[in-house]
Amino acid sequence: MLAKKLLGQRCPINDWENSVLFKAHKKRNMDCGENEIVLRDGLRLTIHPDSRNPMEFFCYIAPEMVQEMDSFIEKTEDRKRLLDIGALHGIFSLVFAHRDETRCTLSVDASPLAFARLLYNVHRHPFANIKAVECALSDRDGVLKMHYEWEHAVSAQTEDPTQRSLCVEMITGDLLCQSRQFAPDTVKIDVEGHEIRVLRGLKGTVSQYLPLIFLEVHPTRIKQEGDSIAEIGTILAPLGYLAFDLDDTPIAFEKFSCREEDFRVFLKPLTANS
Repeated sequence: MLAKKLLGQRCPINDWENSVLFKAHKKRNMDCGENEIVLRDGLRLTIHPDSRNPMEFFCYIAPEMVQEMDSFIEKTEDRKRLLDIGALHGIFSLVFAHRDETRCTLSVDASPLAFARLLYNVHRHPFANIKAVECALSDRDGVLKMHYEWEHAVSAQTEDPTQRSLCVEMITGDLLCQSRQFAPDTVKIDVEGHEIRVLRGLKGTVSQYLPLIFLEVHPTRIKQEGDSIAEIGTILAPLGYLAFDLDDTPIAFEKFSCREEDFRVFLKPLTANS
């Protein structure tokens, strides 16, 4: 896809209007209303005004995020049930549900600020089968202390005294899926460093349903939470999962620990129906 060709050619902020991605986005959005955005051809959404800029990152601002969305759309073509963990304003949930009214999505976010935007965006698409849940998924039930970074709720430690803190309900993904009778065939996880604990608490569900997993990995924040990035392989490799970059290049789980910058991976089980 287009984003794959441009990956690595990051445009300075003042050069966006000269990028191929921006020109394509501008052309797609020529007839959009004030609260509309066309993410891809045939994919028009009605959104909260504050959601426009975050969603534009998946259109032209960050080529690696454009590639992430392209990969998600392509690889979930035959999927029906998405568990969207760290949904924020709901872009992945909306894209998934927009393409097929028979699909269903369980969208989870811990941030009250982001959750308000998520609810608005879901409300503006009444045809979409999206259920929103305000909580943090983790490896146990209880209360999780977090802090705001923009509208993200982050549990990794911060030394910035100006960051506003909040306490949110946390439960395991296994309990959430069991209580909602939800059997995901696709899971997206973007939780700013809490991904190891999310995977621990979701292990039973993953083992049972073997969903495709789209995972954003935050090495520095994982360490700040006292976890090891190697545990991704410890949890998923015994279940038959293989890891790939978004361009479908295989990655050994052992190589994860060599990476210091945030990165995105696609995880697929070795089963006939996946």
